[in-house]
Amino acid sequence: MIQIYPDIEFQQQSPYGNGTLIPKKVIWQGMHTCVETECSITQRRLIATLPSGHGSLNQYIVNPETSELFCSHSVRRWFGEPLLQSLTHPQQDEVVMTIEKFRPAKKVVILNTIDYLYGHSLLKLLNAERHLLHDKKFGLVVIVQHFLRWMVPDGVAEVWTVHLPLAKGRNYYPSLSKKIEQECKRFTQIYLSKAHSHPSVKDISLFTRVNRYEGVKEQNRITFIWRDDRPWFGNRYAIAAGKKLGMMPLFRFVQKIKIILLFKRLKKKFPDKRYTVAGAGTDGTFPSWIDDQRVNQFTPEIERTLCRVYAESNVVIGVHGSNMLLPSAYADITIDLMPTERWGNIAQDVIFQERDVRLAVFRYRFVPIQMSSLLLARFVMSAVEEREQFRFQMIQ
Repeated sequence: MIQIYPDIEFQQQSPYGNGTLIPKKVIWQGMHTCVETECSITQRRLIATLPSGHGSLNQYIVNPETSELFCSHSVRRWFGEPLLQSLTHPQQDEVVMTIEKFRPAKKVVILNTIDYLYGHSLLKLLNAERHLLHDKKFGLVVIVQHFLRWMVPDGVAEVWTVHLPLAKGRNYYPSLSKKIEQECKRFTQIYLSKAHSHPSVKDISLFTRVNRYEGVKEQNRITFIWRDDRPWFGNRYAIAAGKKLGMMPLFRFVQKIKIILLFKRLKKKFPDKRYTVAGAGTDGTFPSWIDDQRVNQFTPEIERTLCRVYAESNVVIGVHGSNMLLPSAYADITIDLMPTERWGNIAQDVIFQERDVRLAVFRYRFVPIQMSSLLLARFVMSAVEEREQFRFQMIQ
């Protein structure tokens, strides 16, 4: 945790000479929590990120007057330049923020989960479990965008729901910053959660209110997690061209055929299992024997229903991405189809619920997206058939 009131816990060398940055006030930029500073040598006004969220992995410093940006080259494009753009071109729109108070607290930890990517927001929210378990002398205040409000766990002191779509999560809204700053005046001591980007989670049901075994008599499904925008197709250059040329329906059709072929092969081996497609996007139709649970828009009720589907699944399969987070938290075995350019992000889309590292190696698997439906079918068959024998060997 980082103290931000009454004192701001911040030490950083100035990018100008040998000076230091003197913290003045907190700025709630949106996905970044920043601190306005003054260079001790040049007296220049600089805005730096606090070590929270993706700011905990890399330091970003912006001079809003000269548009200078100081950060690692590796993250300049993804995080640095959008931060610079947001601070030098603030949005004047009024952002609605709803305050819910559940229990009184004068000393609080604020968990800021605002982001422009769904997976980032969800993963930051999962930090709430650690604070609720280990920081009980502080009330927990969660800042969350409206689409994730349903996952805020019980036990928090307050929820501040920001009505801001993902696409605008990178923007800086001074009106929102002022609203958060005003609410902070009610507290005598404030810490900022580090909001780790990939926290461990002991119990996912704390967030979804769906027990991993609630109503599950047996795991008897094999489920493919569908994405309209990231299909099961091995050539990333073709996908990039397809997005530009409006050819994505063709790649989604190819994905559908591959899923049907995969399920047909598995059905010969496991005729009594249910075969399900779930996820975002309803392009195309499947044979009636495939349970089509895809939707165009998610609601809390739909999300919870799908969590039960995942909990009934022996195996969930899907292309690497945030779409795999909740499925991986519930299914027995997760098979993650990895695009070539995503190997550096391996396991970042998995919510591990297995504590035994030996069993985790069996239950969470990462394979090239180029894997054919035939080879993947054999891979799934092996995993399902050998599951109990492997567990038996590991517990001896």
